[in-house]
Amino acid sequence: MAKKRKKGKEQEEEYEFIPPEFDEKEFIRKELRDSKAVIITVIYAILLGIVAGVISALSRSVVGLAFVVVIAGILSLKYIYDFLGIDTTGFQKRNWAGNIATFFFTFLSIWILLMNTPFADFTNPVVSEVVVWVDDGTSVRGLEYMYEKSNNTYWWGAINATSPAVIVSTSNQTINITAKVADNGNLRTVEIALGVATNYVAMSESSTPDRYEFSVPVADLAPMFFIKAEDSKGNSIGFLPQVPIPIG
Repeated sequence: MAKKRKKGKEQEEEYEFIPPEFDEKEFIRKELRDSKAVIITVIYAILLGIVAGVISALSRSVVGLAFVVVIAGILSLKYIYDFLGIDTTGFQKRNWAGNIATFFFTFLSIWILLMNTPFADFTNPVVSEVVVWVDDGTSVRGLEYMYEKSNNTYWWGAINATSPAVIVSTSNQTINITAKVADNGNLRTVEIALGVATNYVAMSESSTPDRYEFSVPVADLAPMFFIKAEDSKGNSIGFLPQVPIPIG
């Protein structure tokens, strides 16, 4: 019995694995096919990304059509391969998953690129850091429009607490209203209206980048004012203080 077990063990040790014959031509053909499919996928994604970008640039209301374009592109990949002579019968799940991912992220990159400046601009200008400067002929003091998030409160706070600005309607003070107006493109107009949102006049660009100003005698100052900014693409923003300027 012991001899038989030994003989069986020797037979197991004599087993030799023989790998299948490597088909070099088939391997090269498959690699060329896969590479060609990736190149076509990238080119197709770039073309449809440009189409989606052009559609989106026309109007904000049709931006959703870009999603239709990307879905249509993914669903039509197989037909594009067939049309260009790529045999997809040997494609495995990983081939399809990889090509779809390549298409989607290439498309998304081109679309996002074309949705931003200098190709497109969908962002409104921003008005911030609004300050009312009070010039009495000897000194200039400022009141800044502030917001406290914790209690949702707006107010006009003195820039220099030790020497706060006081606006006196019967004085000969000059009031200079300034604001930072920024946009990711080119601003077309920055205007201001005193009292009511009519009769807008242009604000002047100051020496400080992105700051605009408007000077008025204190006698012509109104407790409320409106700032309106519009960029070259037609995007606009309106600024209205929640509390009036304190005038004594």
